[in-house]
Amino acid sequence: MAHDPIKVLIVDDHPVFRDGLRQCLEARKTIRVLATAGNGEEMWKALRAHGRPQIVLMDVELPGEGGIELTRALHEKHPEIRVVMLTAFSDSERVFAALKAGAVGYLLKNVAPDEIRATVERAAAGEPMLSGEIAGRVLREFEREREEERYREQLDTLTAREEEILKLLATGESNREIGKRLFISEQTVKNHVASIFRKLRVNDRTKAALLAVKLGLGEKRPS
Repeated sequence: MAHDPIKVLIVDDHPVFRDGLRQCLEARKTIRVLATAGNGEEMWKALRAHGRPQIVLMDVELPGEGGIELTRALHEKHPEIRVVMLTAFSDSERVFAALKAGAVGYLLKNVAPDEIRATVERAAAGEPMLSGEIAGRVLREFEREREEERYREQLDTLTAREEEILKLLATGESNREIGKRLFISEQTVKNHVASIFRKLRVNDRTKAALLAVKLGLGEKRPS
């Protein structure tokens, strides 16, 4: 049973490369290039004129709005479209930024034609497309973001007084100094600090202070 060809849109500002890539892809009957574009404006026009592709091959380096920003905008409007970044160099920082923006993978411009076509087919099939190094970075970053979200949820459980004390604790003030500043007893401060530790799931002032600083609740005193 014949399947519909994979619909592709190419976005690259170099006409010679763009045309060569189109010929490379259309050499396989399973792939159909809907259109090509040289910048963001042309990309949006192509989407309106030719409909939504399954795959967009997006150059990282584009004039005006760059490929990463275009990927982010495209992913927000059409999350079902899978974006594969085109890059001349294996720049892990840019690749990582593109993946965070919504790209599903990347393709070096100097790879063999068969690899280009295979990459498009893997992307359309939803198969994993990341190297171990890049995949590891993505997972670590997403875990960091999830951890930060959990911490923020824990902060939301603090009372207004506890949050006030945590901010002062993060500047390095002692219980006695905090008590004097807030006109409460040192023992009352200790009780609040114990409650803060319990809610934030930390066991000392340093960890609580670091967490507060990390989430923007206070600043460390200069050493």
